[in-house]
Amino acid sequence: MVEMNQAMARLRLVLAEIHHRETQLEQQIRQFRLQQQRLPRQAIYGRAPLDLSLAALGEVEERLDDARANHKRLLSIKKRAEEELKALELTRQVEDAKAALRTVRQQARVSGEADGEASAEIRRLEQFIAEYSKVAERAITEMAMADLEERSGS
Repeated sequence: MVEMNQAMARLRLVLAEIHHRETQLEQQIRQFRLQQQRLPRQAIYGRAPLDLSLAALGEVEERLDDARANHKRLLSIKKRAEEELKALELTRQVEDAKAALRTVRQQARVSGEADGEASAEIRRLEQFIAEYSKVAERAITEMAMADLEERSGS
């Protein structure tokens, strides 16, 4: 469980870094678009020679294309990290529910019989475990399938 919590903490840190980088890239993209809009005016109104404006536009286009490509790659990594975190969170919730179920069952055994409230709690926890185990399994399977597709496509 400690390893899972550490992995989740690492993923949260990575997601925070991704968010910061995403913000930077979005600002760069906005800046390059603004430059694309302004540079033709420089040539039109004679503030810059035509050749210089064309060269600058070409450079801005390259930078914009690169920023867009990096943004797309970053979003791909972000999506993957979010999926990993979701799968780990689901797994942890299932493990927490299993621990709670063991506690409720043990308390029921100690008291000699399960009262209606304990029985209802046991059923609720068992249902939760069954349902979310399937959800976690699907999330993990989907990530594994995506890995296989990535490897076969590369």
